[in-house]
Amino acid sequence: MPHTIQPIMRALVAVLVCVGLTFTASAQGSGTTTKKKSSTKTTKTQTSKKQKTSAATSAKSEGTAPAAQAEKLDLGKQPGPLEATTFSFPAFEEFTTESGLHVFVIENHEQPTVNINLIVRGGEALDAKGKEGAISMAVDMLSKGTATRTAQQIAETMDGLGASISGNVGAEASTITASTLKKHIDVVMTVLADQLLNPSFPAEELEKLREQYLANVASQRSEADELAQALARKVIYGMDHPMARRQSEGSVKSITVDDVKSAYGRVFMPNNASIAFVGDVTVKEVKNWLKKHLLTWKSGATPVVEMPPMTVSPQGVYFIPRKGSVQSAVIITSKAPPVTDPKFDAASILAAYIGGGFGSRLFATLRETYSWTYSPFGFVTRGKMGNRFAVGAEVRTPVTDSAIHVIVREVAQIVAEGPNEEDLLRQVANTAGQYKIAFENAGTVASLLQNAWQQGRPLDDVKNQISRIELVGVTDVQEAAAKYMGLFDLRMVVVGDPAVRSMLEQFGTINEFTLDIEPVTGSEFEPVPLTIAELVDKYANAMGGRAALEAVTSDKMTGTVELTVQGQKMSGSYVQTQQGNTKLYTSLDLAMMKQASWFDGTTAWFSIGGSKPGVAPDDQREQLRADAVIFPALRLAAPERNAQIKGRRGGLIYVDVTSPSGRAERYGFDAETYLLTRVEYDETTPNGPLTVVTTYGDYSDVAGVKMANTITMANPIYTLTVKGTHLVNQAIDDATFRPAE
Repeated sequence: MPHTIQPIMRALVAVLVCVGLTFTASAQGSGTTTKKKSSTKTTKTQTSKKQKTSAATSAKSEGTAPAAQAEKLDLGKQPGPLEATTFSFPAFEEFTTESGLHVFVIENHEQPTVNINLIVRGGEALDAKGKEGAISMAVDMLSKGTATRTAQQIAETMDGLGASISGNVGAEASTITASTLKKHIDVVMTVLADQLLNPSFPAEELEKLREQYLANVASQRSEADELAQALARKVIYGMDHPMARRQSEGSVKSITVDDVKSAYGRVFMPNNASIAFVGDVTVKEVKNWLKKHLLTWKSGATPVVEMPPMTVSPQGVYFIPRKGSVQSAVIITSKAPPVTDPKFDAASILAAYIGGGFGSRLFATLRETYSWTYSPFGFVTRGKMGNRFAVGAEVRTPVTDSAIHVIVREVAQIVAEGPNEEDLLRQVANTAGQYKIAFENAGTVASLLQNAWQQGRPLDDVKNQISRIELVGVTDVQEAAAKYMGLFDLRMVVVGDPAVRSMLEQFGTINEFTLDIEPVTGSEFEPVPLTIAELVDKYANAMGGRAALEAVTSDKMTGTVELTVQGQKMSGSYVQTQQGNTKLYTSLDLAMMKQASWFDGTTAWFSIGGSKPGVAPDDQREQLRADAVIFPALRLAAPERNAQIKGRRGGLIYVDVTSPSGRAERYGFDAETYLLTRVEYDETTPNGPLTVVTTYGDYSDVAGVKMANTITMANPIYTLTVKGTHLVNQAIDDATFRPAE
């Protein structure tokens, strides 16, 4: 009985992998904003053609003579778009100094100002484990004193000029920016050069800075969205991956002056840097300033970055309980291509289409249709060595699970059918338009050029970015969704009130973390003063007594079944028959989806979708042999099961056990009644392991023994619930356990 519906679910996994997305898409639309579905797949050429046609139509209407326009003016009609203009990438100059410093110059003589942006290859990902925050502190410490200036003198000099110098550190790069009127450029460059070449890293300033960092760490622990994003990085990159590490109280307290000096020395050298001058400048002036102020900046051995591969955590829910939360921070996240990948533009548009702004799918559903959130989001990170998708929102606690269903359903619809063509065209036009507007700012141009330099991309990637975006079509976005955001690729991250946990069990195994983003380990289990044999005896007594259980020779369960896939439901019937602990038959009928399995004690068969039954392979046959046992928990004390009591947690006593087929399983017994209420294990699928959680409830007495009348199997892909009744010790024809010839 405890593994009752496992055989049919293994077959169901295979079917859902093949047809589950189609089912989800065909059921899409209930309770959501209506989408216009494209009848054909749009290619790049088709998308581009449609955009050009739209532009041509607009140009034709704009070509009407002024007098004629005045005659036809309709104040009740919304004006159309202006004629499209040709985009030209802003002019810039680049060169490299003898010391290896890469230089960009972007002239803009409208105002007498100069902005300087220095970027070095190396950010937080280069911090040593346990020293997270060292490079950030090194950058902040550059303004805290040099060999000739104190922190106060630097601040007074900048304030007196109305100028500024500041720093920022990302995962893969660190930046120093300066802004000044051109007439003060020599003073600002003198101070900037002094910071770069002669930092003193005074210990007293480090202690002041340490207090600020500790306050920031404490603040982040109170922000649900920050906690969720930090955990999502660990889930996708790897729990100990450099790109997922974060500052902690321990790491900040451990950083010494020597750690800061070492971090500075690893990355700050001219041949590891790019500097951009933007504003009222010329190339000649820039060369003179560099020669005057940075000529003595010595080159060195650039850091070798050997980033480990991304290691995505197993499927399941990654949960941080946060008492008192009135909202849940929900993130559905997955792996994404590096920015150097040719498919990255499609991935970026995909994220924006799902949750990037007022025209996105999540705004149409989570916000406008259901009013569950104010600002859903969708983005893809832009790293050189690997990225992640993140879509989600902060939603009211009572609708946490409903919001997850909606988000996953939106993603699944894109995977199955592709995005709506008209909506995608608007998103593409909006994204391209935002870039065009951004390029009017010379500082943005410099930033994009330097990012390309830092990531080792050709500058043509930046110059041609708008034209590439405008060519992204339905097929491109659907392919990106299918490759990176399929059902087996998604991971769920939730930060919310502890009461939310029960809502999340339908999505699979819950992996709990602390507010410090540390996994809740086995040490959280309370010890249980029982042996395995004693626990099995208590279970047997709770079920009606060992003698009564061993007297059960057959069990037939019949009832209704409900399958939920991304919020969509299918109903049908279910039958399972077990006899003599050696024979098994299961049948599930969901109208459009039928499965059946037979095991006669020697041979096993499977039928999917009503097809002719086929003989099951050896591994499935042996698993069916184990599933034929009516009360497998009675056998936990057998030496070959290698059962160990893990401990008590959340009202359950957990036992780790090895199944007869060699699979690791975890049983959960009610700590008060000793009834079995939970079994979890990893099911092998073509797409990798799938964690399945089976729960048992609604026990009733049947012929002197207790039987569970409600059985639910849940995982991140689907939830299946069987509600039925049992007949025990009935005569069953042996033909039941073999397919009809």
